[in-house]
Amino acid sequence: MYNIFDYLEWRGDLSFAQTGICDADAVILSRLSYLPFDGVVSERFDNFTTVSQAADRIFSGEAPSFLWNGDDRLLQALADCERYRNVRLCGYVNEVDDEKQMQFSAMVIDLGGLRFVSFRGTDNTLVGWQEDFNMFFTFPVASQIEAMRYFDRVVSHFDGELCLGGHSKGGNLAVYVSAFSAPEVQDRISAIYSMDGPGFELEHIKDSGFERIIDKIHTYVPQSSIFGMLFEHEESYTVIKSSQKGFLQHDVYSWEIKRDSLVPLSRTTGTSAFFDHTLSQFIEKMTPEERRDFTEAIFNIMKSTEEYTFDDMADKLVRDIPIMLKTFTKLDSETRSMIGARLLSFIKTAGGNISDINPLTKENRQIRREQKTKKYKNKTEKGTAE
Repeated sequence: MYNIFDYLEWRGDLSFAQTGICDADAVILSRLSYLPFDGVVSERFDNFTTVSQAADRIFSGEAPSFLWNGDDRLLQALADCERYRNVRLCGYVNEVDDEKQMQFSAMVIDLGGLRFVSFRGTDNTLVGWQEDFNMFFTFPVASQIEAMRYFDRVVSHFDGELCLGGHSKGGNLAVYVSAFSAPEVQDRISAIYSMDGPGFELEHIKDSGFERIIDKIHTYVPQSSIFGMLFEHEESYTVIKSSQKGFLQHDVYSWEIKRDSLVPLSRTTGTSAFFDHTLSQFIEKMTPEERRDFTEAIFNIMKSTEEYTFDDMADKLVRDIPIMLKTFTKLDSETRSMIGARLLSFIKTAGGNISDINPLTKENRQIRREQKTKKYKNKTEKGTAE
């Protein structure tokens, strides 16, 4: 099995001027915004740091905190290869705001005549994951609004061609800002990459410029994708092969590469279909208000530990579990009953789908999308008539 590290060994001696962006590059560029560039890459768009300079600063200082296993290896590999070592970085922002329930990070990668805007996906903070759940009852969420502000700044500062991309929530942000940009800005965008990023509800993008950029969107989901199959993908998407299983397929370092392309498959697995169908059914049983109340209650319990990240919670699980149980018992009876009822509903929904785990083909997903589209149109027409 070959991955992006093998790609760098094979093609790392060729510059972007010699060969343009390929699938493997899009994965790497989308992943770059996850690296710990705080205090290393400037927030300004006119102050550049090369990849090799950034690597020297990070590895020469105190032990850096990388988000995922493999990130340190990626940074070193990029700094060592001709293709990436002199690529310029700027405009790095990393904001986590508990009050706004927002986690947002992005940067601009200058490839020489082409700027790639890379949006970070969800990190390991509790706030970041809470914002993901907020997508089930809020649109736009705080990071989508912030991404639009950030992209407006990018557009006003740089001329010429732009590419956008991101992994997980970052892919969703890349599509969001592209869809809601002005037509003259959309004309400057050559490609948008969503790497296992969730889609959108039809009602949220119907009034955007989504149709103008739909053919520029390149969406990739691993065969057992969970995150990337959330909501709907009106654009076409490519199922790709991962060497991992289940949730671990979200890890881009497990994605298989053949020469410079992601290895395609014909369909997602039954596991992906199971989670996709179960979560859709579970969410549809609740009103937006009920989704909000459930999400806030669950995350308030976790936040009672005063931990900042899930890694912190994992390290102090023996201490934190009693704290969360104590917080739960102090909730009013109505909230406790609501949490219990929702969790039971999810278990029942999952149990009802276990016996019907079938691979989700593009044809089956298209049928479901058409059903949801019809349902949405009927709801809209009914509201108009009233």
